[in-house]
Amino acid sequence: MQHTTAGTVRRLGNLFDESGHSVVIAMDHGFMGRPPGFEDPRGLIRAVIGAQPDGLILTAGMIRHAADLLTGRGAPGIVMAMDQVIHEVENSTGHVEAHRPLTSVEEALRLGVDVAKTMLVMGLDSRAEQAENIAYLASMSELCRRHEVPLMVEPYLHGRRVPTDPDARAACLADGARIALEVGADILKLEYTGDKESFRAVVDASPVPVFILGGPKRPTRRETLADVVDAAECGVVGLTIGRNVWQHTDPIRMVAALRTALVDRDLERAMAVLE
Repeated sequence: MQHTTAGTVRRLGNLFDESGHSVVIAMDHGFMGRPPGFEDPRGLIRAVIGAQPDGLILTAGMIRHAADLLTGRGAPGIVMAMDQVIHEVENSTGHVEAHRPLTSVEEALRLGVDVAKTMLVMGLDSRAEQAENIAYLASMSELCRRHEVPLMVEPYLHGRRVPTDPDARAACLADGARIALEVGADILKLEYTGDKESFRAVVDASPVPVFILGGPKRPTRRETLADVVDAAECGVVGLTIGRNVWQHTDPIRMVAALRTALVDRDLERAMAVLE
């Protein structure tokens, strides 16, 4: 996709390395309380920055609290979480009950943010809530274009209306990706379907860069890295992974392994980074 304004080009460029890839560490999980491994947010942000990721996903509050850590030559690009979903139970294990905005594009500009991130919830029970979510995304997209802030949209596959059958779930993801593009996404943040054929079709149809998300902590490092390799082979150029990095015993090497998996598309070489 061609970004025609200088501000959008510069901000989006801050999220990519010289090879055109992007390793972004998601650290906006404090909305859910205090997940294991995230008890000391400033300490964790400092440690993750030491791994030299291309970007971090943070909340407005954490960007303010850690501003001194986020500046200077070589600082990571900043993606700000603009909204949040509320679940039936804690720690995002239940169905989504509601989606709500939390901050504004004006605040993103004040904080020097490079990219704004929003969610398109694909499983809301209420059609009114779904319509409100889409209207919010459309409004956010217009504001981002006005202020030259790139918009990352995540089709969020949670809720009773999201199918459990893998093929139907992949179709739901494809629908979410298309809706996100229709409202004006500059980057898509997608769940990897686990099936290269269905996922490649979604990536091939996207005129904007596609990132994969990490989701819940995986049982093994190999599974995490294998998903990245498979997604990269489908054309993905970026990743946004959180718990599988900062709940790892060595976040610095895990970030390096993720970059190897993404850029080199080689699982064994990525695993060797962790040895």
